[in-house]
Amino acid sequence: MSKGYVIGLTGNIGTGKTTVARMLAELGAQVIDADCVAHELLAPGTPIWQAVVEEFGPGILQEDMSIDRARLGDIAFADPQALARLESVLHPAVIQEVNRRIRASDAQVVVVEAIKLIEAGMHRGYDALWVVTCRPEQLVARLAAQRGMSEEEVRRRVAAQSPQVEKVLLADVVIDNSGSLTETKTQVERAWCAVDILQGGDLVEQIKGFFSRHPRIGMWIVLAVGMVIILLWASRDVELLLRQRLALVAATIALAGLCIWIIGWEEGEEESTGQ
Repeated sequence: MSKGYVIGLTGNIGTGKTTVARMLAELGAQVIDADCVAHELLAPGTPIWQAVVEEFGPGILQEDMSIDRARLGDIAFADPQALARLESVLHPAVIQEVNRRIRASDAQVVVVEAIKLIEAGMHRGYDALWVVTCRPEQLVARLAAQRGMSEEEVRRRVAAQSPQVEKVLLADVVIDNSGSLTETKTQVERAWCAVDILQGGDLVEQIKGFFSRHPRIGMWIVLAVGMVIILLWASRDVELLLRQRLALVAATIALAGLCIWIIGWEEGEEESTGQ
């Protein structure tokens, strides 16, 4: 396996695996897309291309001798036995090539994105399994908009995959992609921070990254420390019980947080009104 941390990333068609993979790539991971690997292995003249053509006939070929993946998909997803035959040819070769790329990688974090990751047993040798989910009705809307699929076609393809709930039960991390991209990104960044800690990432860089993503927390800490110092200095000659002094410190920290919240709220108001 890889010298680094290997994440298996999966989820049913239309849940947004590629979106999450892109976010992880932006954070520094190397992403291996099993679908792209399969596409390369199916290039005209390759052994896998030959095996698939022999299995499904020359009717799946385009004029340039490349396999028409849409036509092949229609055949495979319309017949469970045909899908099983295709996977028996394609999956072992894809797994072998993905594993080769993992071993060759020098990245600290490698992400393997695959729709049949669990079904093919690929996840068993990885450090973590991430599953991307969304509401079932969103699958239909997304695939209709992005790929022009009919509702019947979407439901047929989803039926050919294991249910989301089964994937979630096996997951180390679940990314709910039902909301906005910002909400999804927040979940990805939170899970990424945990991976960075497992990898023994530089603590200073982790702290800097956290405060760059959450600047108001940093402002709160700075303001609270300053206000507490002033409080303790101003009350140095006042006789107070320990619990009274602690209560004043807690109230001061809370007041600092309220000030930052008010500042943030006012900034949000200005942005929304275009000022």
